[in-house]
Amino acid sequence: MDTSTLLWIGETFFYILTFFLLLIISKVIFKIRYKNINIDNELSSKDNVAFSILTTGYFIGVLIIFLGVIQGESYGYLNDLILILSYSLIGNLLLIISSFLNERVVFSGKFSLYKEIIEDKNNGTGFIEAANFIGSSLIIFGAIKGKTFNLFPTINHIGLYISGVVSLILFWSIGQIILYVSLHAYKRVSNYNVLVEIEKDNVAVGIVYASIFLSITYLYSQAIKGDLISLIMIIENICYYIFLGLILLPISRLFVDKVILPKSNLTDEIINQTTPNQGAALIEAFAYLGSAVLISYCI
Repeated sequence: MDTSTLLWIGETFFYILTFFLLLIISKVIFKIRYKNINIDNELSSKDNVAFSILTTGYFIGVLIIFLGVIQGESYGYLNDLILILSYSLIGNLLLIISSFLNERVVFSGKFSLYKEIIEDKNNGTGFIEAANFIGSSLIIFGAIKGKTFNLFPTINHIGLYISGVVSLILFWSIGQIILYVSLHAYKRVSNYNVLVEIEKDNVAVGIVYASIFLSITYLYSQAIKGDLISLIMIIENICYYIFLGLILLPISRLFVDKVILPKSNLTDEIINQTTPNQGAALIEAFAYLGSAVLISYCI
């Protein structure tokens, strides 16, 4: 076995072990966020699927952030370990903050995640919170990926690291604002009261709403990824991606409604059925997510 193969094997084990360490740290942070919940009890004894969906979304988010951090140049095992853990920890904290914002801002404080997920075991709410974690991690992935300006060139690598953290927090904050405005617009133009339907344990609406979360955050993450050459160029990119998304996502939804389900109506299937049609919700979710991916690959 040659030296290059041994180095490759060593790097692989290093990254995998680092991720396992990150998972342990992430679980501690997760427990702090949900300190009023007996996590093991909900996941095992009570078989709470809604909380399992939420938990899975969080750890998928942790993985996405980790993958964003490990891309790029290697600076040696010790430096890589420090960079991975520090950026990942910052990313984890941003995930937790996004969870609070989701409950307090997006749902306008009228929505209790604890009640919906722990007491009602509302799977729709679980999908929304999972999408919030995954969506926020996509934003963080996009913000981490690529090089940024060194705002503090006199302190070399430390200045570059601090600049990267500042860039990460800035683009994450902008992403949260865009997400809030987009979701608020969706609630305003929707033919039904989103919050009322979710509180009625309408899982179908939860699936649709979660897919909108992911579509918007995916488009935003694609707009900000890459080297930060010009702030103006990045802003133009963001406007372009989000504008196309807001125009084409509803058009795609209408197209899917008329082509895939020509004899039915998606809204009726999701809202006006005695048992909301989750299959129809998945089709609508495909319309949003498929369009977002298509837009990103066509630009």
